[in-house]
This record gives sequence, C-alpha cells and structure tokens, in this order.
Amino acid sequence: MLLDGARSTYGLNRDYEKELAKRREKLWATKDHADPLKKVRQITGIRKLAELSKPEITTSGSVKRDDYQIKKLIVKPENGIPLPALMFIPKTETSRQTPSRGPVLYIHEKGKDVDAAPGEPIEKLVKAGHFVLAVDLRGIGETQKGKAGNLSGATGPDWKEVFMAYLLGRSYVGMRAEDILVCARFLSQERAGQVNLIATGNVGVPALHAAALEQDLFHSIKLVRTLSSWSNVIESGRSFNQQVNAVHGALTLYDLPNLAGTLGDKLIIEEPLDAMGKPL
Repeated sequence: MLLDGARSTYGLNRDYEKELAKRREKLWATKDHADPLKKVRQITGIRKLAELSKPEITTSGSVKRDDYQIKKLIVKPENGIPLPALMFIPKTETSRQTPSRGPVLYIHEKGKDVDAAPGEPIEKLVKAGHFVLAVDLRGIGETQKGKAGNLSGATGPDWKEVFMAYLLGRSYVGMRAEDILVCARFLSQERAGQVNLIATGNVGVPALHAAALEQDLFHSIKLVRTLSSWSNVIESGRSFNQQVNAVHGALTLYDLPNLAGTLGDKLIIEEPLDAMGKPL
C-alpha cells in the first residue's frame, strides 16, 4: 500500500459498487417488480411460501397476567430447528376482525424475552387488542450458540452458522426469512388475518426479505434500528456484525432499499443504522 498508485480491496470494491448501483437503478426503475423479486428469491434461496412445510407446534406451559395470557411454544419450521416462542393472548377477540388490531409477529435481535416484561412494548400491543407471537429465530435468544469473540465482536456471534449456511449453498438471511414466513403463516391461520410484522435489530434484514417476497401475508411491516443498505457497508469499509446480513452476490442485483421500495405504505422504517450500527 506504500507503492505509488496502489489500491486496496476496499477502494476497488467501492468503485465496483458504483458500477453496480447504476445497473440496479435500471433494473428496479420499472413499476413491475415481479421479475427482479424472482431473482431475489433465487439468489437468497428463499423458497415460496407454498413450498414451506407447516410447522410442528408444541406447548410447554403458560403464564397468566392482567388482561392476557402467555403460552410458551416451540415452533419447528423444519426438522432439527426448534424456535422458542411466546404467544400473548388478550382477553378480547377484536384482533380476529379488525386489520388495525390484527396479529403481530414480533422478532428482536436479542430474543423474544427482551420486550416482554410488564409495561414494555409487547404488553402494550396486547392490551391494545393484538395477539402477539414473539419468536427466537435461529441464532437468536435461546437458540444463539456462539459468542462475539475477537475483533471486538465485529464478526458477530453467528459467524459459524453463517459460514455453514454458505457452505450449504444458502444464505443465513434466507434461512431466517423462511423462519419468519413459517411463523407468520401460522399466526395468520390461527388468527384469520394478515400479520403485522415488527422486527428490531439485525433481524430486520431477513424480515424485509420475507415481507417483500410474500407481500399478501403481511398487513404492515415495521423495521426498527436495522441496516439501511449494503452499499453503506461497502462505502464504510469497516462494519460491525454484518456477516449475518450478507447475501453472496446480492449487490449485483439489488440492495435493501430496492426491497423496501416494493412495499410502499406497508413499510415503516425507524432509526435506520449504518454499517457500524450507528444511527444515520
């Protein structure tokens, strides 16, 4: 790097990303996004909802609180993948009928228990009449196996699972997106209505993919403190815990704002983050 004219891989990647951005702009300029979304499905490995098996559901207990009940569930979207979940059930049945009070799928990067205490966000939703299903996706909450390790946690705790998915020819984003779709369909069938999806943290990336590819399943999508774009990761050069959000070759076809643009008024994004996990 001390030689005259030397370029780092960071600089080369930034230049390449500028070329790719122009290609993406042309590809997504059309109002009909069916073909680009089909390619997104192919590159991520996310199967169609109809191709995903119905989950095996088991109940492991319940807790009663004022005005609602909590059922402890295990959702198995596929063999060998148990996802711990909490189903919050209000006393009223209004959420069966009113879309604005429809069922909520609540996922948080730190797990299902984070916002579940009395007085916290999930309870407020339940007391407003929503059924809420809070789920630990694979690698989240009870299912998280690794630790951040070296590099001040820059690689994230899920790096082993991310690389295992990659070696299997899939993306971890795609696997988590399928978890979301299976849980959302289960909730929709249980409560007979479209699902309101709330995702906080890095689970927002798979949530965005799930919603963009199966839009009829969702009434609304809210992403909180999630990555703004992959192009920001390239431009920054430095990033924190972004391996879990990676999809090989994605920027040759799309970036996260392209998916967001297909959702229109259904989507709300709050406090978007940059590559280092800092507010923009």
